[in-house]
Amino acid sequence: MHNSFFTAISPQKRRIVLLAIIYAGFISLGLPDTILGVAWDAMRAELGQPVDHAGLIATLLTICSAISAFGSGAILRLTGTGKLLAICAFVTGLSLLGYALTPAFWLLLVFAVPLGFGQGAVDTGMNFYVAKHYTSRDMNWLHCCWGIGATAGPMFATAVIAAGWSWRGAYAGVSAVQLITLGALFALSLPLWRENGGSSGENESVETIHGKAEWRSFRFLCCPAMMFFYCAAEVSMGLWSYQFLITCRGVSGETAGYAVVGYWGMLSAGRFLIGFVANRLGNSRQIRYSMMLAAAGAVLMLIPGCIPLTIAAVGLVGFAFASFYPAMMHAAPHRFDDATAAAVIGCQGGGAMLGTALCPAAFGFLAARTTFGLLPWMVIAIAALILLLEFKVDGVRGGRLADDTGPASRPE
Repeated sequence: MHNSFFTAISPQKRRIVLLAIIYAGFISLGLPDTILGVAWDAMRAELGQPVDHAGLIATLLTICSAISAFGSGAILRLTGTGKLLAICAFVTGLSLLGYALTPAFWLLLVFAVPLGFGQGAVDTGMNFYVAKHYTSRDMNWLHCCWGIGATAGPMFATAVIAAGWSWRGAYAGVSAVQLITLGALFALSLPLWRENGGSSGENESVETIHGKAEWRSFRFLCCPAMMFFYCAAEVSMGLWSYQFLITCRGVSGETAGYAVVGYWGMLSAGRFLIGFVANRLGNSRQIRYSMMLAAAGAVLMLIPGCIPLTIAAVGLVGFAFASFYPAMMHAAPHRFDDATAAAVIGCQGGGAMLGTALCPAAFGFLAARTTFGLLPWMVIAIAALILLLEFKVDGVRGGRLADDTGPASRPE
């Protein structure tokens, strides 16, 4: 791509081209996130590691991604979105290539550090850019794209291993996709990022991300807290609803497994479907309806004696969760000034990762010593807490926030 190519098409088409590149990037971002679970058995056999060491890799990745996300707002102010994404995309692609070539387990941990930092920065950068320049519908479909990548990743790894090839081939393939899709596309499309961000082609950080973030306001702190608790509920449901159905409702293992698939499927499908009405609802209403519907689904899970109802309720909670994460990300530039919004989105991503890393394990430790029947109650309590925090951020009216469904700024 070259500047002359971009000037040959209309501004509206350039925005569509860039959005398509961002969607491809988010699909690519989701690819490596779920491969480890499929590839680990072959990896540990070759590298001579116990089964539980996969947790070390996952934890290190999450911690590095969280640190990167928390600091991404400040980095975005210095580099601009397009340049940061291009750099980090090459970092993640090369890190995955390191996975494919590693001769020892300890090197997996070494490569997990730049991989985690790169993924955290890419995730924050794309979320901020879409929240700033595109609509709530576009944000929902962005996160639907991550689900596509997260589904395709283990499918690709399974196909590679089933064909008799090494797990290294799976990581090499994903590395190539990262380098080509994320790295090359982001680098070649830098003129588009600058155009949307700056009025005269300058680095977009000059115009769109200036000033200092207001870190100490209570409204600011509420946002990452909401994401922390939300991911605690979302991932705990995905991880422990199987045990809830088996131990508390007497469901067979096969049925419980399909129910978990349905939970994640409803969450991904919900993001696609809600995208069609997201611009009419507004971010604030999406957040509130998400938590209200999740609490209703959890209440249905508490009703004993009707297995179909319980399974349907698990799926309902998944559908209810669908719009929360995209709406929180898209709302940031409408709630805060640009510098604070960039910091908020980074902190929201970091809070989400910390909630994912800490809370499901803590809940499992507690439930294993009491009962997994606590799972619906946890969802209800978190939904109520998030609603209280949301009222503190947006007020009690719950309507649109200064046209919070569209881009926070429109390019010239």
